[in-house]
Amino acid sequence: MILVTGAGGFLGRHLVAHSLAAGADVVPLYRSVKMKIEKQRWEADLTNPQHMQGLKEYVQTPHTIVHLAGRIEISLVPNPLSVSLPPVAGSEDISSIYSANVTSTAHLLQYCLQKGVKHLIFASSQTVYGMPACEVITEETRCEPLEHYAASKLCAEHLLEIGARQGLTVTVLRFPGLYGGDRREGVVYGFCRSALERRSIEVKTDIPLPIDVIHVSDVVDAIEKAISLKGHEWHCLNIATGEACSLHILADSIAGLVPGCTAHVSGVPQPIVRMDSSKARSVLGWRAVSRRERLSAMIKNVENEFRAPEHKEAWHA
Repeated sequence: MILVTGAGGFLGRHLVAHSLAAGADVVPLYRSVKMKIEKQRWEADLTNPQHMQGLKEYVQTPHTIVHLAGRIEISLVPNPLSVSLPPVAGSEDISSIYSANVTSTAHLLQYCLQKGVKHLIFASSQTVYGMPACEVITEETRCEPLEHYAASKLCAEHLLEIGARQGLTVTVLRFPGLYGGDRREGVVYGFCRSALERRSIEVKTDIPLPIDVIHVSDVVDAIEKAISLKGHEWHCLNIATGEACSLHILADSIAGLVPGCTAHVSGVPQPIVRMDSSKARSVLGWRAVSRRERLSAMIKNVENEFRAPEHKEAWHA
């Protein structure tokens, strides 16, 4: 049995749906204030010790856990010394972030060690690297988080690295922002919609923001390949296209796929992020579909969305 935490999130929904369609024995775990365990659906709060005790007492134990649950809250503001310097953390609910991302992971690690779970796959983030310090980011690049969400992910990684030395197989997947599927928000969707509606993409930046993106289907594929890993060891893998990215590069890429569209950029120069994913190719046999191909399909999806009768009025507004 494969347990997927955070099953109600964007990535979780896609992973569970794709895995079930492929015939995998997957059980989704949804966050809930009341614990409820059924054969094909678990509900619990991973930060609640009583809930964790209830899960430990349940007779069925997964052989693999895909840990996607957590809180995404990123707030960055201009550096008070200079806008050209790396931004600093803004207003964030710090205690909630660490509770959702670190405490829950600590509880899950203890569950795995006590129940004999074989493999834990953890969804980490590109944000752990902070501002790019080199031309190409590898898994050995120094991590310098800019804000508390990224720091919480790195804290969780450290917990799991120790857990791996205790006998648990751990695979950490560091990936950037997700787009695609049914997601009707985010920078990629916003740029695609602007390109189609106005034939123009405006990018105005007040901080240097290290950003990369990847299609949700590519991450689902990486997770499913990671589930098949054998042996007792630790893996930390970049899951990325390997292509250079920034807000400006992304805007230009989308504009270039829409006839008559232009991108206009202004403000603070943006850092270029390029994550090397060659280790994931070697360990998992995984490779992302090219960004151009994914963005082309995304543009078609957004265009079809606004051709639907219920959206025609908004499309022409």
